[in-house]
Amino acid sequence: MTALDRTAAPPQDEATRRPRRRTGWAVAALAVAVIGGGALYALVAPGRTTPATTDGPKEDTATVTRQTLVNSQQVDGTLGYAGSTTVNAQLPGIVTGLPGLGRTITRGHPLYSVDETPVVLMYGSAPAYRELKPGEEGQDVRQLETNLRALGYDGFTADDTYTAATASAVERWQKDLGLPTGERTGKVPLGRIVFASGALRISAHRTQAGSDAAPGTPVLAATSDKRQVHVDLDVANQSLARKNEKVTVSLPGGRTVQGTITSVGTVVTVTPGTDGGSDKSTIGVDIAVNSRDAGAYTQAPVTVGLRTAEKKNVLTVPVTALLALSEGGYGVEVVGTGTGTGTGSGSGSGSGGRSTIIPVTLGMFADGRVEVSGRGLAAGTEIGVAQ
Repeated sequence: MTALDRTAAPPQDEATRRPRRRTGWAVAALAVAVIGGGALYALVAPGRTTPATTDGPKEDTATVTRQTLVNSQQVDGTLGYAGSTTVNAQLPGIVTGLPGLGRTITRGHPLYSVDETPVVLMYGSAPAYRELKPGEEGQDVRQLETNLRALGYDGFTADDTYTAATASAVERWQKDLGLPTGERTGKVPLGRIVFASGALRISAHRTQAGSDAAPGTPVLAATSDKRQVHVDLDVANQSLARKNEKVTVSLPGGRTVQGTITSVGTVVTVTPGTDGGSDKSTIGVDIAVNSRDAGAYTQAPVTVGLRTAEKKNVLTVPVTALLALSEGGYGVEVVGTGTGTGTGSGSGSGSGGRSTIIPVTLGMFADGRVEVSGRGLAAGTEIGVAQ
């Protein structure tokens, strides 16, 4: 019989059969968990000071939890904004106004001005490529009408046809823009509006106020207003990145936020090695994060935890709850139960508060916790941990 046989009487030489006692932190074992063909090494450092038999806990306590454990590999990334676009001039004239860098422009607001009249942002997937006027049909017409409705103009049907009712709404819109009377025609000349998929955040000026806005001249560089982390991932770790997978992003200062992988590149980029080192082959991985969570950081270095393994719905305890047993293996100390679920020198059967040592089998380690299984363990069980 062993020191932890639940049916055995306490051994005669109790000092040699009880769990080992330590003072302070001590490395008890090196646990190895095989994950995806590799190995994860975790130092188990219980540092326990309480003997198996005690009339109540003399140390800190924690509870057994049922949860999902996730192991991850840390990679470097950059927090910025999703997407990039260049806004080119189409309306001839002189650039008379540019927005500030970092400013976000939304639907119906000016992106820049030409001859002191605004060039307006509207939302849509198709580009503006022609003058819009009564009789025209197409997706760009529908986009214009949809935007006018969103801006509060009505009296027309938002469809593919530019009607007299559409022209009337456009005239009202042109008046509200402050256009000169001669430009309130009910027609939208090419260059008065710019279609984009959503709000644009200004990242660079491509020209200066006072410059000629000849058609095709770059005026602004912009991104979306959605926050994104970009990772140049080593191709050897490509299998760790899967679209729609959840990841953890560590921001400057140590705060962590959740992200979702939105795209995994298929084109390999090779960067020559330096000082005789090997070339580096990477693919691009983009991760969406909540704008409120990401804060005001721009082009900031971050760390991304890509999942390497996951165990769902398992019992876990803090690593510091583990006791190295004298006969080998590990146990945890269930405190104050008086249920007699464990045996050996610390069995608390009917004792109303004495501690019990329960042997456990270890599973996956993650974030300072370890998967355990053993008779008498359940979620919510109170256990001793090292101070």
